[in-house]
Amino acid sequence: MSTMHGILEAMAPEAGEVIALEFDAAPVRELCNEGSAVGRSVSTAVAAVIADRLDSARTRLLDLFAPHGSGTPLASAR
Repeated sequence: MSTMHGILEAMAPEAGEVIALEFDAAPVRELCNEGSAVGRSVSTAVAAVIADRLDSARTRLLDLFAPHGSGTPLASAR
């Protein structure tokens, strides 16, 4: 796990709370395009958050709409 991902997890709010961070996109894109360690960490951390949220949304949709036992959680499919 990258340091940035650990920081983002440590900042994760309790259920019902929201933490929003705002960054100027141009400098962040420059860091990512430079191929620097910071850019890779940011890209990896953001991708991990997106993947986790998509997996959670998929699980919720399966719980609501799929026949019982028709879906496999992605974590166990990997």
